Amino acid sequence: MTLVSGKYLHDFIIVLTFTSHGSIVTTIKDFLPLFQQYVKGDNLKYFAPANFKKFIIKTGNIYWGKNEDVIFPLDMLFGKPNSKDSSEEILYVI
Repeated sequence: MTLVSGKYLHDFIIVLTFTSHGSIVTTIKDFLPLFQQYVKGDNLKYFAPANFKKFIIKTGNIYWGKNEDVIFPLDMLFGKPNSKDSSEEILYVI
């Protein structure tokens, strides 16, 4: 599965479009819970609506900031449940 586009709707909600085996899958993702839990320090600036709207989709990822200050794994965006044995991995820079 590859993230190909995103469209800001409102608040912290983005419509994400993925491709998977020739099919197109669209999902609506509320990023507020992810941001509240994982975004810290200098990256709190992305809570501001003007900064949140400036997300970038490139090489199958969604991120905020020129240096990919905030980025979440693809499986988290698509909503695949983590198995009990898998470790959660969130990528961000503080």
